[in-house]
Amino acid sequence: MKSIEFTKKAKIQAIAVGVAAVVLLLLCVMQMFGIGQVYQCVSVNGNLIGYTSTQTDVKEVIQMARREISMETGERLSIELNWESSRSRKPFQKLMSEGELKDSVKGMITEEEMLGKQRAYTVAIDGYRANFTSLEEVETFLNRVKESVDEVGEYETRILGTDQHISGIMNAVLVSVQPEETIEIIPEETMADILSSGAQSDLVYAMEYAFSNPSDGSYQTGILDMEFVEKVEIYENFIDAEEISDIEEQVVEVTKEKESNKIYVVESGDCLSVIAMDHDTTVASIVALNGFSSADQMIRDGQELIIAVPEPDLQIRITMGEVYEEDYTAEPIIIENDSWYTTKEVVHDEGTTGHRERNDVVVYENGIEVSREMIHENVMIQSEPAVIERGTIVPPTYIKPLSGGRYTSGFGRRWGRMHKGVDWACPIGTTVYASCGGTVIQASYSGGYGNCVVISHPDGRMTRYAHNSKLLVSAGQHVEQGQPIALSGSTGRSTGPHVHFELYINGSAVNPLKYISY
Repeated sequence: MKSIEFTKKAKIQAIAVGVAAVVLLLLCVMQMFGIGQVYQCVSVNGNLIGYTSTQTDVKEVIQMARREISMETGERLSIELNWESSRSRKPFQKLMSEGELKDSVKGMITEEEMLGKQRAYTVAIDGYRANFTSLEEVETFLNRVKESVDEVGEYETRILGTDQHISGIMNAVLVSVQPEETIEIIPEETMADILSSGAQSDLVYAMEYAFSNPSDGSYQTGILDMEFVEKVEIYENFIDAEEISDIEEQVVEVTKEKESNKIYVVESGDCLSVIAMDHDTTVASIVALNGFSSADQMIRDGQELIIAVPEPDLQIRITMGEVYEEDYTAEPIIIENDSWYTTKEVVHDEGTTGHRERNDVVVYENGIEVSREMIHENVMIQSEPAVIERGTIVPPTYIKPLSGGRYTSGFGRRWGRMHKGVDWACPIGTTVYASCGGTVIQASYSGGYGNCVVISHPDGRMTRYAHNSKLLVSAGQHVEQGQPIALSGSTGRSTGPHVHFELYINGSAVNPLKYISY
């Protein structure tokens, strides 16, 4: 009997455990408890709100909380919310539903607003923050910033988004203040006085200028557009009274130049000193920011450099229409010659210099010109274009005639005599390559040069490869650039195995290192 009762008891316990496991599993599946799966740990303004499933869109829940509070109070939500969500696996952790998480966020916001802080308007520009007591103060602050480029007040600050109640974020922009245009009618009596006073010439000049500078949009002058370079956001907030900003102090702060790191892409012809000069920084700063070993660091086209650029927190981009006179030269007429290299050109006619009035649209940022485009011109003296004949064939290139090797001797006088080439020490049998494509004009033993190869190239130049142990080509053979032509050695007048390389232009030996690329 005891055995039967024990068996029944064990079955009941097993069933209970199974039911508990099923319930726990269901709770887990329903995302109400965590038993080892990944879930989110949510914090708002540094305060832990709770835990929720990874399927919950925390950002949307917080936006829902803001919307509901705005609808319930009829006012814009006036608090800055910084939320974070991290991953966790702590077992048996109760998980909040979206509704529970939203209610907790609403409760936290209400508590924040009950702390007795002062309502303010925060201006946010990237990492910059300033607080003002009203939107009027915000506009005054931003208008003071733009006065440096708009003293007469052609533009003014306008705050957009004041009717939004979801995110509470407004934006500040600059808009043109367009006065109504008036047309002054000259009375008949005044016109008669002008004509009778002998001032006809002044009137004629004024009329000619008006017609030569029409108001139909062909000429554009003065301020054409003005805008903040950075995005200026404003939101209502609750802050301590001592955090309210002084307008004049913040005008100085936001327009003060501060160093910020930017990425610069190296262009052809750049060097560190030129880059430093163009960006108002120092070579030492570029070297330090990029971890270079010295100021002699080699840089290449397309390389990205970190540079410290002095910039204010808020910059103003202004587009100006400018009219001025200048001498100019017309674009030359190019005659293409398909039998010449691009390095050759002949000027058949020098052309002439002209004079014109031009109207440019110029864009300035923080007072620095960033672009210029001519939109209209009035030519006073026509420029006659130059006529230039220019080749179209890309000239051949030259490469180092071996891979590796140790540079041992350069071009110039050596041991009292002229050394007409350059030397690289290397093991016997190292492959020697054609520096440029061409026709082999010699492949034989040649006195002090030993086993020697001479190649004639399409641009009239000639290369020589000396002291080889074995020749791989023969006279009259065409070779391509980089094609094996010999194996290095120490034949002829040689003190050890090496490659001796010469380059001739117009029959004269030149320093090959000035013409080859590695």
